Amino acid sequence: MMSNNYGDDQLPPQYYQATDFGDEEDDEMPATEKDLAEDAPWKKIQQNTFTRWCNEHLKCVNKTITDLQREFTDGLKLISLLEVLSQKKMYRKYHTRPNFRQMKLENVSVALEFLDREHIKLVSIDSKAIVDGNLKLILGLIWTLILHYSISMPMWDDEDDEETKKLTPKQRLLGWIQNKVPQLPINNFNRDWRDGKALGALVDNCAPGLCPDWAEWDPNKPVQNAREAMQQADDWLGVPQVIAPEEIVDPDVDEHSVMTYLSQFPKAKLKPGAPLKPKQLFPNKAKAYGPGIEPHGNKVLQPAVFTVETLEAGSGEVLVYVEDPEGHKEEAKVKPNKDKNRTYTVTYVPKVEGVHKVKVLFAGQDIDKSPYTVNVAKAMGDPSKVHARGPGLEPTGNVANKPTYFDIYTAGAGNGDVSVVIVDPQGRKDTVELILENKGDSVFRCTYRPMLEGPHTIHVLFAGQEIPKSPFVVNIAEAMNPNACRATGRGLQPKGVRVKEVADFKVFTKGAGSGELNVSVKGPTGAEEQVKVRDAWKRPFEVDVSQEAGFQKVRAWGPGLKTGMVGKSADFVVEAIGTDVGTLGFSIEGPSQARIECDDKGDGSCDVRYWPTEPGDYAVHVICDDEDIKDSPFMAHILPAANDIFPEKVKAYGPGLKPTGVTVNKPTEFTIDARMAGKGQLKIYAQDAEGCTINIKITDKGDGTFLCVYTPVKPIKHTIIITWGEVNVPNSPFRVLVGEGSHPDRVKVYGPGVEKTGLKANEPTYFTVDCSEAGQGDISIGIKCAPGVVGPAEADIDFDIIKNDNDTFTCQEIPISPFKVKVDPSHDAGKVRAEGPGLNKTGVEVGAPTHFTIYTKGAGKAKPEVHFAASGPGEAVRDFEIIDNHDYSYTVKYTALQQGNMAISVTHGGDPIPKSPFHITVAPPLDIGKVKVEGLDNKVEVGKDQEFTVNTKGAGGQGNVGVKMTSPSGRPIPCKLESDKASGTHNVKYIPPEEGQYKVDVSYDGNPVMGSPFGVEAVMPADPSKGAGAGGLGLTVEGPCEAKIECQDNGDGTCSVYYLPTEAGEYAINILFAEQHIPGSPFKAAVRAALDPSKVTASGPGLERAKAGEPATFTVDCTRAGDAELTIEIVSETGVKAEVHIQKTVEGIFSVTYIPSFHGTHTITIKYGGHMIPQFPKVLQVEPSVDTTGVHVYGPGVEPRGVLREVTTHFIVDARALKKVGGNHVKVHIISPSGTNTESYITDKGDGTYRVEYTAFEDGMHLIEVLYD
Repeated sequence: MMSNNYGDDQLPPQYYQATDFGDEEDDEMPATEKDLAEDAPWKKIQQNTFTRWCNEHLKCVNKTITDLQREFTDGLKLISLLEVLSQKKMYRKYHTRPNFRQMKLENVSVALEFLDREHIKLVSIDSKAIVDGNLKLILGLIWTLILHYSISMPMWDDEDDEETKKLTPKQRLLGWIQNKVPQLPINNFNRDWRDGKALGALVDNCAPGLCPDWAEWDPNKPVQNAREAMQQADDWLGVPQVIAPEEIVDPDVDEHSVMTYLSQFPKAKLKPGAPLKPKQLFPNKAKAYGPGIEPHGNKVLQPAVFTVETLEAGSGEVLVYVEDPEGHKEEAKVKPNKDKNRTYTVTYVPKVEGVHKVKVLFAGQDIDKSPYTVNVAKAMGDPSKVHARGPGLEPTGNVANKPTYFDIYTAGAGNGDVSVVIVDPQGRKDTVELILENKGDSVFRCTYRPMLEGPHTIHVLFAGQEIPKSPFVVNIAEAMNPNACRATGRGLQPKGVRVKEVADFKVFTKGAGSGELNVSVKGPTGAEEQVKVRDAWKRPFEVDVSQEAGFQKVRAWGPGLKTGMVGKSADFVVEAIGTDVGTLGFSIEGPSQARIECDDKGDGSCDVRYWPTEPGDYAVHVICDDEDIKDSPFMAHILPAANDIFPEKVKAYGPGLKPTGVTVNKPTEFTIDARMAGKGQLKIYAQDAEGCTINIKITDKGDGTFLCVYTPVKPIKHTIIITWGEVNVPNSPFRVLVGEGSHPDRVKVYGPGVEKTGLKANEPTYFTVDCSEAGQGDISIGIKCAPGVVGPAEADIDFDIIKNDNDTFTCQEIPISPFKVKVDPSHDAGKVRAEGPGLNKTGVEVGAPTHFTIYTKGAGKAKPEVHFAASGPGEAVRDFEIIDNHDYSYTVKYTALQQGNMAISVTHGGDPIPKSPFHITVAPPLDIGKVKVEGLDNKVEVGKDQEFTVNTKGAGGQGNVGVKMTSPSGRPIPCKLESDKASGTHNVKYIPPEEGQYKVDVSYDGNPVMGSPFGVEAVMPADPSKGAGAGGLGLTVEGPCEAKIECQDNGDGTCSVYYLPTEAGEYAINILFAEQHIPGSPFKAAVRAALDPSKVTASGPGLERAKAGEPATFTVDCTRAGDAELTIEIVSETGVKAEVHIQKTVEGIFSVTYIPSFHGTHTITIKYGGHMIPQFPKVLQVEPSVDTTGVHVYGPGVEPRGVLREVTTHFIVDARALKKVGGNHVKVHIISPSGTNTESYITDKGDGTYRVEYTAFEDGMHLIEVLYD
């Protein structure tokens, strides 16, 4: 007796009649008396099916069975069936001629023991039942074999082994069929197969085209349907008909019989030559849905995803193309989901903003609603691209109740709002008054006045997120109070100090706040004496100064000379400069002793490591021939040990770190994996063998890994040191030997054979290919004649290659016919423009970040490149970055390192753009602390000329001084600024018109100077008539107008006189006492017009029209507006300032000349005395430098009636209105309907006209673009 582990599927067959797999209501219906009868129809069908199944397997050993009940009794055919199914022999011998019952019993026992050893369990079946012909148990045995060998054991396509193990055999087979036939709801193995259509669907899905019209079959003809499907499966899929068509559609058929037949389909293979019929496809029934094709909501660089469903469309390929606003097409990623509805997941990543077209094709045709219009918006700004700098963010140096500021640079960061939150030491956010001002050119200035002393936390946010290094902690010192200072000592006594004696005194600043102490002593002649100021709390240091450093034999560099960490090695590299290294030595001075190791690498360099045990500053001496080398000792700041930084877990790998394989002038890369290394900061030190710093671009991938890219420019050794948390990582330093590489761009081709003219048919010619400067590599040459010259296809031209001894090759060729070759590049650098503050001739200064923008719309696919060349040696810029704005523009950010002239080269696809290289002048770095305001008295007299000086010597920057004065009544006061930039002195003259407190704002390059705004008090002058005795006072005012006079007796022998002139000019003021003029009378008063910017007018042609690159002029009349400074600014829509020259022609009249660099919208701003004049700012459209309205294009090639395909046509470009002679002025671009370029050939006729020929090879609308210069 054997046990059974198969579950319900292995129970004797009679329990399965009329049973469905699923949630049918008649599941587990009890068998009727008719069903249980010996001659029940289902039993006969099952016996026939199982018999045919056995015969299908026994035919390979030339055996058949006609009666299952009788022919298994001797065990021989049962043993043969088992050996065929298992592909194994019986485990013990059996009787080949069993004549006796005992022999038959033993044979059957051998078969049953074999099944037991194969782990096939049987229930209630023993050898006696088989020998006695128990049909019920024999059918149960056959069903067990079918389950094991046809359903359970084989692995089918599209199945997951782990998932399959959890299913019963019945569930497994049904699941495979449901997956294969998603068009029909198949949930059982009897009722759903009765009309024969499911069989047709199964056959056609296994071999598309065998039963393509199964969906149209008549369900009232089930036998005909089943016969058609089963015959095709038998003939071309190798699925034998173990059940008859009449039986499988019989309502009385049992599930086991149907399962036996269907279990053959998973392994079926299509035979060659099958009569597959094309199946009709319905692309319009395919559907697409999902966010990736919605009109709005998709953003630049964010994956756009949608789904395509093809269940009702048939079987075909899905292709998706995405076209950006410039017409560039890319194929989207299409992934089949292999589900019932035949869906596909489509993903694409838009790279620019604007309207995209998504074209969805099924079997090569557009699906319903394709192409879809998708409006891609810019993603929110990137706070990591924003940085802030300025005195208001310095940790120290700011004081309470004094305004300070900082600037926020957002160039290249995209869209987003700037906001600042300042938290005072008490945690409050409302005590600090701040002003956020947009300065233009993507720069914002935050000015704030802290009221409390102590640490303030400044949060700078962009697009709602903190920028790098934010929040900033700024320690506000107590406010300066000079009145709290006191000074005492012999040097301040009125008497007692003698000539040539040291006169000293002390200045006590306790309670006066933070500030700088300045002391000046002037002698009787007005000359300043030398003063020494000494801080009493600092001890003197003795420094032994050696001679100037001479020729150096070695150099030292690396992180260990700057910083390090307790408990970790601090590493640096020493390299030989020449062949003579000398004797090396090392010593470390600092808070602790440090063990030193030196590892000679055998290539003229060595790795040096030392292990500090305490934090602090260490002096690292690198000694060569008993003397410190240049810059030694190096000061290294050693940090305390950290328990959250693990540099030893950093992994660095990639071709850019391998000893060989890197080629000069070719980018290479490597990866740094710091995912397990804790909270450290990545720093890379890199130099070549000549000591030049290697520029390595580091991209943080956001998952703890970094991609590093560099381009070696010299074929020499490069050394790369990688640190994490200021500590060297494993295997660093890396030494990379850069090879010379191959440089195809240095190959030169010249000779008559490559000239545009001069070749004749059937005459030999030649040209030379010079590879002497191109490095290593093989050369290959091919010469072809264009299609249509000697035939419809390209034709090869015979030629010989002769190798010369100097790495040049001479090619001899025989041209078949004169021909022209024109290759349209994928880009046109002539359509690119660059502009912005970083390209202005002035305005860039050392150490100040700046930027400009490159516009590439319409210029084709290529990447821009930027190179900087400074006037001095060393690096020209730092913080250089090109940011793709994803709107056909790029933001270029850099910080200049050298003052003086600098050239900026901008290329697109390797070709220079218009006006490149750009030449700018870099100003020295701005030091606002060196700007001094001198001679500004804090108390002045009303109505008298006043003067003070702004000294900017040594302050660097652009040298622009700004002065703004405000009267007690809030009116602007005109002041005259006379600048001498060479000496750095700027004289300011003004006349206070009223008494009271004035505010004087002084700025330098737009930044407030120290102490600004200054306060000045204006008081009325003293009266000279005091003490004149008794007499009558007479007053008259004579001048251009009658001035009203008011006189007020003050009761103390003085009187106050007021008069109101209404016109400008010279007035005589007569003051008589006892009818006689007092001394000085009559007084002369020059009355100037009051400052009134509303009376300034501007006129001239330069305000109406202008051309790019050409001077434009206009006039500004200030004669009736008073005396003030005139400022004019003309800015393009992209922020580029035009050069403006202002020249005074007569008093109050100014002639203005400017030259706009680019065409497009410009804004003209005119201010007088800091105030905008009427009708300004004004918007002006600058025209292109060439007026092409006089150029005419005509001829058959541009007629609206069209041209013939594959027939050469032409048209004429008549530019004689511009020039009567020829020249390389005309360019033509012809775009075919498919978007490809069509070749055109231009013939210059030399008289200002051009003949253009082209041949159209496609039907449809062609776009012809004609350009002049």
